[in-house]
Amino acid sequence: MTEKELSLYLKTKDLLKRIEWVNLIFLVSAHLVALIGGWVLFTIEGLHPYTLILSLFMMVICGVAITGGYHRLFAHRSYKANWFLKSLFLIFGAAAFQNSARRWGSDHRRHHKYVDTVKDPYNIKEGFLFAHIGWIVLKYDQSEQSYNDVPDLMDDPLVRFQEKYYVPLAIAFGFLFPTLIASLWGDPLGGFIWAGWVRIVLNEHFTFSINSFSHMFGAQPYSDADTSRDNWFFALFTYGEGYHNFHHRFPFDYRNAIRAHQWDPTKWLIRVLSYFGVTRDLKQAPKEAILQARLKMDEKRLLERLERPHRLTIPISRELVAATRVKIEHAYSHFQALKKEYARLKKEKIEALNVHIHSFNERLEHLKQELAKARAALEEAMAAWVELCSGLGVHPSVAAV
Repeated sequence: MTEKELSLYLKTKDLLKRIEWVNLIFLVSAHLVALIGGWVLFTIEGLHPYTLILSLFMMVICGVAITGGYHRLFAHRSYKANWFLKSLFLIFGAAAFQNSARRWGSDHRRHHKYVDTVKDPYNIKEGFLFAHIGWIVLKYDQSEQSYNDVPDLMDDPLVRFQEKYYVPLAIAFGFLFPTLIASLWGDPLGGFIWAGWVRIVLNEHFTFSINSFSHMFGAQPYSDADTSRDNWFFALFTYGEGYHNFHHRFPFDYRNAIRAHQWDPTKWLIRVLSYFGVTRDLKQAPKEAILQARLKMDEKRLLERLERPHRLTIPISRELVAATRVKIEHAYSHFQALKKEYARLKKEKIEALNVHIHSFNERLEHLKQELAKARAALEEAMAAWVELCSGLGVHPSVAAV
């Protein structure tokens, strides 16, 4: 055996030792059953409309159990939830067949802590296939499996219960539940295949796409310190998780998408449930911090363009870029402070009127005028920033208040 052959043999032997055979067998089986079973069943008897609805229901509830439960609630503690919602997340998170909340949370916390390094469980620098699905079938370094990073999860009795009974919960709610429901209209096999196996495979690939596609394709408006990217397309079928660059920059925020037009149904659900006391203590990144992150990314790209040959439509220097950024930050902080003061005075006015105390009309009117001036100053600073970006051919990530 040559040295090259010996090296290849040793690498292959080492790889075989690392394979998680249970995971590998399950993933291969799931894909085969979903593809072959789904095709055969569809060819023979089609797809019952009620079974289609059930499959979509299972896909959504299991998907949101991962995004809103495993991810934002358990892994990041970005909000708090009552025992009933946590129980639903743990039950249907198990039905998603993406491991227990403890294991999922530990993997994800290490991903954020060691992103893009050899200690990142789904390191994109190991290649697309590894980040997407390969990491699931390869054993971790045993030194990284202590679960010391999730002591808070193991303090939760519901999480401990799910950890202990993960397999029976996964089988009961991932397969038996949809099979029994579909039997109500005489299609138990359809429920088993479509709402069970096919749904599991689709849900898994939707989740996996954030580890792979959202670390390769998209924009980086908040940070380029790692490979995470914002991608509206992947947000569509991951319930808002596609805005991954924002998430990596502000992982404690219960939102992934922060703009009104951006698709993040997980965020909307958490917010709506907070009105009924089901969720609470929703964490958000300060608006000033978000603006600063966007401005710094714009500034970095502007300075990079200044280093390259360019044809300026207006005189631009590094000092002008920095001064304009600082002007926007100050104007924005002043504007937000006035908004808070105005809201506080309006509340005081209402309370005062309720007990027949004099109104605050003059103070409110003065503050209203100051607010208008502050907004005008901010818009002027923003317009100057957009002009700077346009002058260097940089698309501004900060284009509106």
